[in-house]
Amino acid sequence: MSPKVPIRFLDAGLGTTLELPPHNAKFREASSLWSSDFLVSSPDTLSRVHKAFVDAGADVILTATYQASLQGFAATKKLPGDQAASPTKQHRGVLRESSSSSKDTYGPEEAAALMRTAVPLAKEALLSKQHGAESASKGVALSLGAYGATMQPSTEYSGEYQPQPMQTAQGLADWHAERFRIFQNDQATWKDVDYVSFETLPVLQEVQAVRQVMAKHNHFHDLRQWWISCVFPNDDLTLPDGSSVSAVVETMLHESDSGQWQRPWGIGINCTDIKKLNHLILQYEMNVARVLGSDAERNMWPWLVTYPDGAQGAVYNTETHTWGVDPEMKAKGPQRPWHEELAEIITKTAERGRWQGILVGGCCKTTPDDIKALRAQLASNAHGAYYLETG
Repeated sequence: MSPKVPIRFLDAGLGTTLELPPHNAKFREASSLWSSDFLVSSPDTLSRVHKAFVDAGADVILTATYQASLQGFAATKKLPGDQAASPTKQHRGVLRESSSSSKDTYGPEEAAALMRTAVPLAKEALLSKQHGAESASKGVALSLGAYGATMQPSTEYSGEYQPQPMQTAQGLADWHAERFRIFQNDQATWKDVDYVSFETLPVLQEVQAVRQVMAKHNHFHDLRQWWISCVFPNDDLTLPDGSSVSAVVETMLHESDSGQWQRPWGIGINCTDIKKLNHLILQYEMNVARVLGSDAERNMWPWLVTYPDGAQGAVYNTETHTWGVDPEMKAKGPQRPWHEELAEIITKTAERGRWQGILVGGCCKTTPDDIKALRAQLASNAHGAYYLETG
């Protein structure tokens, strides 16, 4: 009998959780930072949300840096007095308007310092549950979203990247390397990073780019586990740029001619309709077996990292930062509970016994309650195929 597959739990939709009571954030169209703006306006709010996910059973917490970039902070007005938000703004979580005026916005050093504050916020949330003790299966994941997530409006669901250098693997690699090094170059910050997540990637060139970045900067003497996760909004299960799952997995895992490229610790799917997830995982498995060889032992396979959205047919408008209901989905009536559907998919995946492990969580429109329910569902279904690494 094959060894049981270990399962770890990721957190869920930080930005969409901030929109819910008691936080009631209003993400204005003019802001390109989204949840990262709370690093300035209300870090205490971020801390409370992180802790809510930890209390719900998340083992891995993503930092509030998904949309953070030097360019985004450079286009965002400073708060009055260059300090924290007023009590009213902190309570409501209202984000600031953006501006192109450099004297009122954040320079590179200021922006980098603010971005780094996301790591201790996530770390402190984990330690609050562990009473200060470290755990090998728990950790902080540095969230590095797609380049398109930092554009205004965001384009990580379309893959329409501008300017022209961002349409090349080298241009994207240079951009991702600059942001990655903001965290790696500060040892006090870097020591608290356990994972690096390149997530919601919509174009094949960007998958290639982040592999270049990690080949150059993820040093073996100070190695971090890292994953690549792509978004599949198309009905034909392709990336926004039209790339097939076969091409995606090949690019995620192939070895370079020089042998210098690191394979990621995990590969996966995020911010994608849960109805597509089982088919996508099966396609991933077929292509991992093709790339690694059908006789590859399970310990040669990466971890599967998957965190589908919980939109239940709602559609996100990247220009207005609002959610609308898909009429076709509404006509179908109530949807099956997200946690039940995902637990069934994960159980079937574990039963096939291909992946070295599974890291599972949620994306947009999923909350701490969803993670708690998912964990409970998998715990109640536990059998010979998998085990939960933490109780």
